Amino acid sequence: MDSTLQKLISLGLDLDAVGLIQREDDEGYFCTPVGAEILGWAGVDGIHYCQIPGLGDTVFVVDPRDGDDPVHPIARNITDMLRLLLVCGDMAAPAQAHAFPDKQSFGEFLTQCRPDNETREILDRIGRAFDIKPMPLPYKYVKELQASFDLGAVPYTDEYYEVTG
Repeated sequence: MDSTLQKLISLGLDLDAVGLIQREDDEGYFCTPVGAEILGWAGVDGIHYCQIPGLGDTVFVVDPRDGDDPVHPIARNITDMLRLLLVCGDMAAPAQAHAFPDKQSFGEFLTQCRPDNETREILDRIGRAFDIKPMPLPYKYVKELQASFDLGAVPYTDEYYEVTG
């Protein structure tokens, strides 16, 4: 397990509140890339976050509902993922960034999903523990990462190809 993730878990925070649920059972789905190390779960629709062996420190979202296109990079590393979390308030916005057509709709989503005071305190504690600041221009960051990444490098299981044809 990545040391940054270990440190995050060791803080004892309610990561469920920010959409990064930790589970004992980390068995993926048909579309989870081969050898993926699962970092956490959104808690809905099988969405989860992972790193993939051979693809560096990049953090990916896996969304089984996205059919032929279920995996998207969302951060260059776990620290950047946490910086996105600080600005977005929840993992939902980075996870769905690929589907937003523009910065304005992404911003509207963030406005609708503002964290409550309890969640804000969790985010503040994460920021202090890692001495990090919120990611500036989160939509631009994620979209540029996604545009520069070759999704053909993602190794899928035979089951993925059986399901998607």
